[in-house]
Amino acid sequence: MEDSDGSFLDYRPAKLAQDDRLSSARSGRSADDILPPMIEDIACWPSGPVRIVWHGPEENELPVTGAHGFCFHEGRVVVCDISGRGPTIPGGHLDGNESASACLAREAVEEACVELENLRLIGFIEADHRANIEFDGEYPIRSVQAIFRADVRAVFEFEPQHESIERQFLPTDRLPVVHHEWNAVLQAALKSAIEFDGR
Repeated sequence: MEDSDGSFLDYRPAKLAQDDRLSSARSGRSADDILPPMIEDIACWPSGPVRIVWHGPEENELPVTGAHGFCFHEGRVVVCDISGRGPTIPGGHLDGNESASACLAREAVEEACVELENLRLIGFIEADHRANIEFDGEYPIRSVQAIFRADVRAVFEFEPQHESIERQFLPTDRLPVVHHEWNAVLQAALKSAIEFDGR
């Protein structure tokens, strides 16, 4: 699953959704009582407004175009200040045919000057541009970014490069305060990373 190259077609696979509807019909409950609530938000990206949705790591049928990670070092998470964007977690777009985990490992070195280990896929953030009438089509109209939880193996001297102008190691409760565009989807992703860390 760590290097999967797709995402959810909708919220749940058709067969699973059908099974849930049949189960709900037999039990007298609605499908809404059985399916977990969808966590979504609207983000303002350079390409315009985009609907983002948090999905777990189970299945994936949309193309993966990027990878980001909650990278932990001594109980703190790595934050990079990207010029023109602001503080965020390391990550970026896949380069050629590289896997999602390889993309995050590369971006962590480039943006934060750290080397990662123990990369674990915790979910996907779906990006749906269909509501943006000015979408330019540079990326698929629906795609996902793979989200990982990782440990920092080595910390190198920070050198501003690749648009990254600062690196910080912050407590997780500071991330929603400093992140340039925190939202409900990132909160769900962070919750998954913390829960995974506690296993």
